[in-house]
Amino acid sequence: MTTHTLTVKEGHVNDAVNDFLKHLLTSKKVAALLVPQATPAKKTPFPVLITDPKKLHADVLAPVMPSSTAKILSHMTKVQAPAKPIGVVMRSCQIKALIELAKLNQARLDNLIIIGVDCLGTFPLITYTGFPEKQAPTKFLLEAFTKKTADAEKYLRTSCTVCLDPAPVNSDITIGLFGMDVDKELLVEANTDVGKKLLEDLKLPAGHENNHREKAVKDLHEAQSKKHAAFIKEKAGIKGIDALAAFFETCVNCHNCRVACPICYCKECLYDSAVFDQEAYKFVRKAEAKGLYKLPTDSVLFQLGRMNHMILSCVQCGLCEQACPNSIPLMDLFIKVADQTQKTFEYHPGKTKDEKVPMVVYREDEFTEVGEK
Repeated sequence: MTTHTLTVKEGHVNDAVNDFLKHLLTSKKVAALLVPQATPAKKTPFPVLITDPKKLHADVLAPVMPSSTAKILSHMTKVQAPAKPIGVVMRSCQIKALIELAKLNQARLDNLIIIGVDCLGTFPLITYTGFPEKQAPTKFLLEAFTKKTADAEKYLRTSCTVCLDPAPVNSDITIGLFGMDVDKELLVEANTDVGKKLLEDLKLPAGHENNHREKAVKDLHEAQSKKHAAFIKEKAGIKGIDALAAFFETCVNCHNCRVACPICYCKECLYDSAVFDQEAYKFVRKAEAKGLYKLPTDSVLFQLGRMNHMILSCVQCGLCEQACPNSIPLMDLFIKVADQTQKTFEYHPGKTKDEKVPMVVYREDEFTEVGEK
């Protein structure tokens, strides 16, 4: 791996990252950059595709993820890969989601330069836009990180509190905070030949040996793994049809979770089709059978069907939970089921580009005994 550093002046971390990103554009190493940048209302950073360096004012560390960058890249590349390189700044969970979409032929990685950024966590969208602290959310999160306090943890989304991969995986270039004195410098590391060539051409200052980062990432992973295991154990009671019916009681079948999920990609979802449209007398007949019939119908069927469809590729990003209008804590169930299912199939979504999704691979020795334990 090739390492370089970015100098941080007066603690302005975002400025250091933006200088680097502008350098990529002005040097013509990329034709465009997809970065999180505030909307015209200057409130919430959304993914923005930028070609003019003068208009680049990204907030790559903003603790919010309003939409799936992976899903946006799927829409951009599924039909045809970009003709010229595009740099995409992404968090670890979205990189993994993009890798999964590429495996499922829903995205192309050609001419995408993935720039992964160490993730300090994100707040729910509503929390971010109405942040109660005096400081801006990004500054608040950075200060909590540098001072090693837990001030920001109470605001983090559930998926972020138990995330196993805060450091990027499968990125061409990593912008690193962990193990760095971020008030003074950031790490820029090339992880692929494409990333190495790009950084060499930019002639950035060479990085110095830093054993702190490797240890910091290892320690963080171990700490998060313990939180993750404790979380799954805590949610073990959500099982059985009665518990599931209670869990999804406030689901109104809006399907926002499906729309937000980076892994749900079907052009026509069964649950949005006419399959469940029936004549009025059939509804009445079902009501007569038990004396009543709950509407809207089949909300639990939708939730379990969607889970069955995408759980092997679930990267536990939590965007489904954030999109729920009734605040159903979907990650309480999805993290537990994803962990169990992926362990059963010995599959790690988004960790490698070559590992095939189990459902498209036939293994003769797999599940020779099937039954309930």
